[in-house]
Amino acid sequence: MNTQAQAAAPVRATDGFTILAYAVQFFFGGWFLFHGLNYFLAFFPQPPGSSVLTHEFIGALIDSGIFGVVKGIEVATGVAFLANRFVPLAAVAAFPVSFSIAYINFVANGDALSVLVSILVIGFNGIIALGHLDRFLPMLAFDQGDPGARGLKQFFGGR
Repeated sequence: MNTQAQAAAPVRATDGFTILAYAVQFFFGGWFLFHGLNYFLAFFPQPPGSSVLTHEFIGALIDSGIFGVVKGIEVATGVAFLANRFVPLAAVAAFPVSFSIAYINFVANGDALSVLVSILVIGFNGIIALGHLDRFLPMLAFDQGDPGARGLKQFFGGR
């Protein structure tokens, strides 16, 4: 099989990375959906944080209303991951939340469990994004050309 045919060949669902990416996507989606909904529905008490800085930071986010936005993003991305729809967009939207979770856990808390959570949240989000890297590569072109209406036409069903 030549290189072009290999590149055009569909990836089988039994590919090891595909299986890993789907497993991570659905676990991460459930994690984000559950914790996002917990803010609005209070399944269990909101963790106050395991350090003074974390407690103050989460309190400030709640008092300012930003925490509701963060939790809304968690719900929306969690639903997208679980429904397997808009996954590349959801992965990009989840990164700011993931980095915030990782940063506050790694820097402010610093205990072993918090460091593990930091690694997992960035790792999971990264695996999902890598699973859709082909969708992001056009955005990473150094010389992407001139702006045009082609995308708008495609979006609205035209050619």
